[in-house]
Amino acid sequence: MNLALLQEGYPVTIIPPVLRSEYLAAVNLAPFVNLFSSMVWESQHDYLRLLQSLERK
Repeated sequence: MNLALLQEGYPVTIIPPVLRSEYLAAVNLAPFVNLFSSMVWESQHDYLRLLQSLERK
């Protein structure tokens, strides 16, 4: 979500815990969670590759 916001020129936003249920109700939970969890995994994988390449130098 924040990446999409940043790409469009908006600031990063935080959903406060008191609005979590409203936020989750606003999205189709399963596809949303699957998409974001795969994006987080890919980001972590990219960071690990970067760190490994820096260690080899």
